[in-house]
Amino acid sequence: MARSSIYIKLCIAFIVFFLISLFLPGNGDSNLIEIILGAATFLFGIILAFSTANRHARFSAIRQGLREQDALLLSIYELSKVFDKKISEEIRSRIDALLMVQVDYKLVDFDKCVKKIEELYYYIEKIKVKNSNQERSLGFMFENAENLLKIEKEVSYHVKDRIMPYEWISLLVLSGVILFSLFYLMESNTISVIVIPLLSTTLILLLLVLEELDSLRWQEQNWIWDPLSNLFIELDLIPYFPEALFLQKRLKLESLKEIKEVRIAKFTNKYPNLEGKTIEIVKL
Repeated sequence: MARSSIYIKLCIAFIVFFLISLFLPGNGDSNLIEIILGAATFLFGIILAFSTANRHARFSAIRQGLREQDALLLSIYELSKVFDKKISEEIRSRIDALLMVQVDYKLVDFDKCVKKIEELYYYIEKIKVKNSNQERSLGFMFENAENLLKIEKEVSYHVKDRIMPYEWISLLVLSGVILFSLFYLMESNTISVIVIPLLSTTLILLLLVLEELDSLRWQEQNWIWDPLSNLFIELDLIPYFPEALFLQKRLKLESLKEIKEVRIAKFTNKYPNLEGKTIEIVKL
């Protein structure tokens, strides 16, 4: 199912609020309602500012962790080139399998990839060195593989750190009080009919942005899919994506202009059952 654009949601919200302002005129000035509006707005601003700052910090930590992982995986592959071609290709194959697992599962299930990281680590452990150059490269590969496990733990912690239900309840209740107060105090004039729906829609926008940050859908193509595509290419692999990304319009094929072909995974079973997966190569 396609995910509704935030712009569509805002348009719907504005239309609803505009119709309310037309057909449900307010009661004008009220000292009590003005006091309630001021208190609710103050509390809403504090909670929203704290939650947004917290989500931005979490967002930055996850993004940094993923990019560090990309660098480590690419480094392992480049270091493996001092060994036989068979070993280098096996390393690349295991990195590919690791990345596919990460993509197949939702980001909140990032810890599902730990098994693939361990398999990569154990394979590196079995590599036999023939000279000092290979021994030095193998040491760096070990270090990078160990850092991958650390990053996996850090990212897994952050992706599971969601906004608590009571925080959402507080924000929704306060926003409801603010909306009620705004429409109650509204007067029957052109300015009120236009400004009140705009203010109400802006309130909804703030909540939607917070939800996008909390669900890690905020600008996801820029910080997830584009860097991942580049990593696949740097590893001499065909970029790989689940079909659901395109069906939900979270990723558009036309946005992958510099890529000649992609691997698209199709799943016959309901998530998180990944059995029966098929992969199709699509030319762009």
